[in-house]
Amino acid sequence: MTSKDKIEKWILTTLSEPNNKFGDLPPCPYAKKAWLDGNVSVKMFDDIQSFAPEEWDKEVNIYVMNPWMSAELLSEMALYYNKKYLDYLFLEEHPDLVEDVGGFVVNEGELILLIVQERKPLEDARDKLKETTYYENWTPKMKERIIER
Repeated sequence: MTSKDKIEKWILTTLSEPNNKFGDLPPCPYAKKAWLDGNVSVKMFDDIQSFAPEEWDKEVNIYVMNPWMSAELLSEMALYYNKKYLDYLFLEEHPDLVEDVGGFVVNEGELILLIVQERKPLEDARDKLKETTYYENWTPKMKERIIER
């Protein structure tokens, strides 16, 4: 199974099926539509020189990182890029950064990914979710790492 196949499976199952840990919404309520509408790109992260906003041509841009990359280095990259490109949000996905919400693990589990999205639409979507019970089972640590960037 290719990296793209693994990402598709993760998006269409784990992230898209309604779950009571998320107020009976999917863990990522918008992922399936973005994937099916062709608004997600999957690319290999080659080098820092080729990593720039003009490369981000979709609603969601997923970079598959080298399999040896540590969770710490990936988190440092996300932090660096979040400060450098203020109009975008960078989310790290690493098997060692377990995202557990009320006993449900959201992670893909195998791949190391850096996910790039425009900040404003994502924050608007989060504000709508805050009006529901979606975040009820999130720990303060998860909220800080995922939401409060």
